[in-house]
Amino acid sequence: MNFKVGKTLFILLSFALPVQSFGQFWFDIAIGGSSGTSIVSDFSLYEDTRIDVTPKFSSNGFIKVGLNINEKASIVFDLGISNRNFQLTQNNIPTITEITTDVIFGYSGFRVLPMYRHTKEGTYLEIGPEFGFTRSQYFNDNANGPIKNTLFTEQITRVAIGFGGYILGNERVTLVSGLRILYDLSDLRKSQAIEYNFPFQNFTDQTSKPFKAFDIQLSLELNISLGFLARSSCGKRTLMFHW
Repeated sequence: MNFKVGKTLFILLSFALPVQSFGQFWFDIAIGGSSGTSIVSDFSLYEDTRIDVTPKFSSNGFIKVGLNINEKASIVFDLGISNRNFQLTQNNIPTITEITTDVIFGYSGFRVLPMYRHTKEGTYLEIGPEFGFTRSQYFNDNANGPIKNTLFTEQITRVAIGFGGYILGNERVTLVSGLRILYDLSDLRKSQAIEYNFPFQNFTDQTSKPFKAFDIQLSLELNISLGFLARSSCGKRTLMFHW
């Protein structure tokens, strides 16, 4: 994983450094959070009348350090805790045909999200990978009871793209809001979970496609620019509202 992170940083810097080879760097720091839901990416699942996918609330808390190359280009390091949840409502289970059961599962863990962010006229666009590390997880099937530490892998890699704007503040303190979309690059399940067809173990004929999902998150962060420590013109942003 260290190799993956290092390779990612090299790629991000290769985009940013040519923008201003002789510029003066400065930093941003921020604290924030995001909330949203996961959408299972196997769309054939939504055509199975026996299984209903129910949106579940997910959340993230993070601190952010931004390395600014100039007024437009920056590398953002998002470090935080991720809490991700899923729910499937299953009908007409072969062994208990008259009962509807909810399958609820999810995980919590740490995440590292290095991104390239391009800012223009108070708005930004960002892209990069997310490296997640599962620390706790749960799985509760009303038909079979709770199953512990069976579903998710220890490391989860996603690709992320986001956009938003600098809403309110001044040259040093800014409220930033945005939308971020993330997508799993590989199956979220352990090999044992795939073997036993989790989370579809109640239906032996369910396809064995990878279990992956899109996440849609709304984020809010309080950003502090340290550009004034470099020179007075550093860190100034176009804002919707000034205080």
